[in-house]
Amino acid sequence: MNAAAALAAALVLAAPGAPPAIRLPPWPLSPDGDVVALTPGAPLQADGARAEPLAPGLWRVVPAPGVREVVLVSGAARRVAPVGAPPGRVEIAVTPGQPVKGRDREVALVLTVRDASGAVDAGAPSPVVSAAAGHVGAVAPDGPGRFTARFEPSPARWPEVAIVVALVPRCPLCPTPRAVGAISFPVAAAITLPGRAEPGVRTTLEVGGRSFGPVTADARGRFSVDVVVPPGARTAIATSVDAIGNRNRTTVDLGLPAVDRLACAAWPSAVPADGSASASLWCLATEPGGAPVRAAALAASARRGVVGPLEPGPGALQHATYRAPVGGGGRADAIEIAFPGGGAASCEAVEIALATGAPAALEARLARDPVPLGAIVAADTAVRDARGDLLGAAHGPAGARQGFVAPDRFVARAAPAARSETGEGGREPDWIQRAPLAFELAPGREAASLSIRRDGRQWVATARTVDARAAAGVVVRFGSGARVTTDAAGEARAPASGDEETVEADGGARAAGWADVAPPATPVALVRTVDVPLRPPSPIEVVARLDAGTLRFEVDDADGRPVPGRRVVLRAEGVTLGPPSPDGAGQRCAVAGRPGRIAVVDAETGVAALVEVR
Repeated sequence: MNAAAALAAALVLAAPGAPPAIRLPPWPLSPDGDVVALTPGAPLQADGARAEPLAPGLWRVVPAPGVREVVLVSGAARRVAPVGAPPGRVEIAVTPGQPVKGRDREVALVLTVRDASGAVDAGAPSPVVSAAAGHVGAVAPDGPGRFTARFEPSPARWPEVAIVVALVPRCPLCPTPRAVGAISFPVAAAITLPGRAEPGVRTTLEVGGRSFGPVTADARGRFSVDVVVPPGARTAIATSVDAIGNRNRTTVDLGLPAVDRLACAAWPSAVPADGSASASLWCLATEPGGAPVRAAALAASARRGVVGPLEPGPGALQHATYRAPVGGGGRADAIEIAFPGGGAASCEAVEIALATGAPAALEARLARDPVPLGAIVAADTAVRDARGDLLGAAHGPAGARQGFVAPDRFVARAAPAARSETGEGGREPDWIQRAPLAFELAPGREAASLSIRRDGRQWVATARTVDARAAAGVVVRFGSGARVTTDAAGEARAPASGDEETVEADGGARAAGWADVAPPATPVALVRTVDVPLRPPSPIEVVARLDAGTLRFEVDDADGRPVPGRRVVLRAEGVTLGPPSPDGAGQRCAVAGRPGRIAVVDAETGVAALVEVR
């Protein structure tokens, strides 16, 4: 482009009334990515970030790790976008600092959230807390940026190392936390150790650097010593002194199990199973006595997704990034972390729920194809997301007496419908029954994501759960100041007073919108009309279906009852069939290869069923 053309382009981009070529949200870009707007059709280059097209005129910009600003270029336009601050820290104080089982039933926790500059983060939401060797109760606010909770040691009688990891979420689906912190502390155990010695012998026990006793053996040679055993102590030193001063030192094995010296937490706890959603994993390892270990050698793996290497974080924390698999929604993945240096007991498993997506495909399969007029046949309907994960079954119109009267049952009409005039003045019968099916996700209550679009004189905010349901009953705040509760469709509307708007919800979900571009829609419902072939009824019906590489077939009478002893001929094209074998009231055989087709023919009447192998 020559200088004159570049100047002309710049003048066009800056023309009065024209939107700027690059429009940013009114806040710094999230470290996990934010949406920016361009002139529809314009390209975008990002220095220090990855740019992903979302919809015409909308791009998602994901800053590279550690980047503090991103340079965006589109044609002659250039914008510098600041990136939000890195995670702050959560300071955790415990009282008492060295609790003892048998004496202290709970430990008071005070959590103070600070931003990256060290100042108290007055607007921080409640931390998400995970603990090892005990349980943390409800976290309660106790002033700006300050929270309290109670830690209850585990009921095990032996000493342990307590580890508390606290994450303050930046938003429901943001892997980078607003703040993070951890603390480890020893939880000793007060126990009574019995022993035997000569009557009158005085015994002192030394455990973990502390002495207990002396105690004197009774006339039967029995004694007991009350001791406090810290984590990491595996033996005690018993020193016995008799009446004439003879001393004897003995090492006593306390028989305690190995101490678990690892704790981990992850956020988000649920992500879409879309192959790109991610979560952050945070772990702390300790010495046997409870002191944190910096740069501990940890190993992490996931059963379904992918976990990156663990890297040093603030203090002795280590962190890694988990990426969700493609598919598997509706189930959980497990991240397994091991600290080999801490022994076999030092291992953790952190679960990440994998969420399904929006409905994308509606399938219907009938036990007979074509279906005899007036017949009632078994049906199988399924709705799946774009990754193939099952969402549920579809249904026909409420109260229907024909078509899909239930997700698992289809009723054919009694006679073919008249379709069109024939050349002789009659009407040609229509042997296709058009049967509607519908599916809709039930609404949820928690907004994991927000989007916003302009609709005439209104702004429309849309809230969705992590599994793509409409988030109903969620209070959202528009930048104009309006506070609106989302309806059953997950939508909230506010009057439009400009060409740009924002919306936020509790928990950190937020979105920016521009009047001339619209975000991609996330459907919660799916409707499809299924064309079902019909045929005249027959005294004999051949029913066949392909089930995971196995062909299953039988011959039924007009009422759908199996007819035993009928000879069946199998004809295959493009596939190879194994030998038939009994299968309940029918038969089955293996199918190898694809694509192709199989005809299952009743030898006596010639009635056949055709199965497509895809």
